[in-house]
Amino acid sequence: MKNIYRLVPTAIRERAAFIVRAGYYPRFKHPVTYNQKVNHRKLYWKNPLFLTLSDKLMAKEYVCQNFGEEYVIENIFVGSNIEVGDIERMIEEHGSLVLKANHNSGPVHFVDSSSSVSDFSVACKSLNSQLKVNYGKQKSESWYGDITPKILAEKRILTKDGSLPWDYKFHVFRGKTPDKQTVILQVDYDRDVCHHRSFFDENLDWLPFSYKRPCLKTTIEKPENYEKMISMAKQLAYPFSNARVDLYNVDGKILFGEVTFAPGSGRGRFSSIVYDRWMGQLWMGDPAM
Repeated sequence: MKNIYRLVPTAIRERAAFIVRAGYYPRFKHPVTYNQKVNHRKLYWKNPLFLTLSDKLMAKEYVCQNFGEEYVIENIFVGSNIEVGDIERMIEEHGSLVLKANHNSGPVHFVDSSSSVSDFSVACKSLNSQLKVNYGKQKSESWYGDITPKILAEKRILTKDGSLPWDYKFHVFRGKTPDKQTVILQVDYDRDVCHHRSFFDENLDWLPFSYKRPCLKTTIEKPENYEKMISMAKQLAYPFSNARVDLYNVDGKILFGEVTFAPGSGRGRFSSIVYDRWMGQLWMGDPAM
């Protein structure tokens, strides 16, 4: 079935996937909703920084240059192939690891001293195979196709109590002028138990909708150094009409995650199309930029 699906013209595939996942008929040339504008960007993008910041390795260099290396998770390993022995040596020296490719959005592998050799083999096979896939063509996000594929390993980040840190994903929208920016905060939590997410405005007032995952929390405590997180997200998103900037806050220490230009590949279903339209209205300017 997958081979047959690939024979269908890309434009038809994208529209069919949109209807199934987003839940309504698309308008990509004259977009109104958030998801439609993401798809317009996929078709007509023209900002060269998409390539720089979509590459997980180049993005880290960019953040180091503009904010400092203290905001970047160190690379333990970078290479074009990984073997079981590489993972065993890294775990012995560094403990729990996150293994990923730099040119896509997963799958990501988490390994530690409790993982089996079989787990390591699965991770190696997956990662080495990912390097052969043109993710940009697969997802119709062509800027990814110009990234040189690599495998990287990072030390897994945990809070003081040993839990996974929350993901703070800042959707930053440029206003009528570049200095006027609106921030919608998406918080992803309990990934290791049952993944949920909630949305808030910049002042951490809850926004009553969900997107792809259920919403359980309607209030959260302001994280330490929250104002710095907002400032950093706005600065990283400044060259774009819209970008999602992902940051971690580990007991007050801010760490860069990634910058995303096509969340959900423009197919994420909102709990109501009303909020899809609302976020589309926040997105001013050319979606291609």
